[in-house]
Amino acid sequence: MTPPQGPLPLEGVRVLDASHIIAGPFCVSILADYGAEVIKVEPPGAGELGRRLGTPVKNAQGQAGFSPSFAVTGRSRKGVVLDLRTDAGKAVFQGLAKVSDVVVENFTPGAMERLGLSYQQLQPINPSLVYAAISGYGQLQPYTGPYTQWPANNAIAQAMGGLMDQTGEPGGPPVFVGATLGDTIPGLWAALAIIAALHQRATTGQGQFLDIAMYDCMAAMSYQAVANYDVTRATARSRDGWGITFTDRLPCKDGYIAVSMWGHEAPRWVKLWQMIGRHDLIGPNEADPVRPGGRGSAPVLRGALEGWLAGVTKTEAVKALLALGFSVGMVQTPKEIYECPQLAARGLFIDVGDGLGGTMRATGTPVKSSAFVPRKPTPPPHVGEHTREVLVSVLGYSDAQCDAFATAGAFGRRQ
Repeated sequence: MTPPQGPLPLEGVRVLDASHIIAGPFCVSILADYGAEVIKVEPPGAGELGRRLGTPVKNAQGQAGFSPSFAVTGRSRKGVVLDLRTDAGKAVFQGLAKVSDVVVENFTPGAMERLGLSYQQLQPINPSLVYAAISGYGQLQPYTGPYTQWPANNAIAQAMGGLMDQTGEPGGPPVFVGATLGDTIPGLWAALAIIAALHQRATTGQGQFLDIAMYDCMAAMSYQAVANYDVTRATARSRDGWGITFTDRLPCKDGYIAVSMWGHEAPRWVKLWQMIGRHDLIGPNEADPVRPGGRGSAPVLRGALEGWLAGVTKTEAVKALLALGFSVGMVQTPKEIYECPQLAARGLFIDVGDGLGGTMRATGTPVKSSAFVPRKPTPPPHVGEHTREVLVSVLGYSDAQCDAFATAGAFGRRQ
């Protein structure tokens, strides 16, 4: 069925986005997709650092637009430029915080406090404010520790949180996950926490400070490794899955597949070995074929499957194994994901503005609802594109007041 085009869940919620690069902007993009009004605050000049991540799109005249990263994480906002080092810039930010529901920032602990714009400093002017701060290692007392002032980013969060150590070949070096999970996973947790805080505020009327540590988020995603270590005291990486599961990535004629072959039932394994011509692995009377869980079975499984897969494509392999009831999928390239009919049918793809009047394909909010469709994205703002518009429409400033703030340096020397 087609979901009704009714109000979005976060319509009427105003978010003041003071974040930069990936973690904070990724969080805010989720809120924007669900209907929040977002005002993005950036420093004058080149704007926030995230604008310069990656290679920007260019037109035939050589003009540069947005990078793919910024086009995705900067969508659906109005852009305001403020020099928060000036009293005038601080005053405008405080005015916006007073009429906002949420503030999101991801600076080093203490940075917003030094500007006079921390939660403790803004809460008196807006007691209902939900203030989300994403940092490397957290900052809310009494939950601070020896790493609190350490900086962090995607790579460091992956390393410290255990994801790297769980990735790669047994006995080999730790491996980074190519996606920026060290940023996006904390961004997801921040979005979840904000929505929960807004729900609680509906009952209490009170805002709160949300302390999201990238390290905590990544360690929490490694819950299995922590629990397993508590039980086994083992830290070695393994390709063999969980006991009765054979989990691996295996080469085919044209790429790789990933398998997580569950189940100890004999019939499916008998059918598999018959299909690929390995009758020697079936056993007497088809009662005890080689399958996961037996001592030393993983190398035998791996060798047998690799011998068969060398002569088939990954699509052929996946279809054959799915028909037998196994869990398996292709290891897909960005090109294959870009062209995927399943993702197209799911409506995952969105068109985001490229800063030059065109669009580029990206992935949007993945959750589907029977009640609403996420907001169609609007292009990311150019630096300060909506400054005067926001001050007039949101804060009620007159043109003369805007001019006075500009003279006082609130918008930087270029405004």
